[in-house]
Amino acid sequence: MSEGPGIPALEPCRLQALAEELGDSRPALRFLSTYLSMLPGRILRISNGLCHHDADASMDAILSLKISSAMVGALETEDQCRAIETMIREDHFDSAVQALPALQNSTDRCFAAGPQLLGKAQESLCSSARLPKQAGFPKPA
Repeated sequence: MSEGPGIPALEPCRLQALAEELGDSRPALRFLSTYLSMLPGRILRISNGLCHHDADASMDAILSLKISSAMVGALETEDQCRAIETMIREDHFDSAVQALPALQNSTDRCFAAGPQLLGKAQESLCSSARLPKQAGFPKPA
């Protein structure tokens, strides 16, 4: 998935949904903060696994990044992880290695956008941190 100028590196609606599901914004904000701090290490683990053709290490690292990216709204990163996951499953390590620069660019953009999103999220999510779920979302039974 290539990024257009209007597509954010991190989609804030996903983080909002996570905060609503948890009933508190603080864990969602901590999750985003942890996600951002772990990006460089995750990319390194993916790169090492792919370069050594280690299917288990590569799959573990790419699935971890894919799932956490989905949770914080890093949609481009999630899509790229999904594509690399398929390459690993099909034993196309050379193709997966060639896809790494695009994944790195996507995670770099997330890392760069993260502090601004964290600031905005703290303002918007914390203002409703302990309020009931927003209208339109079902309340737990």
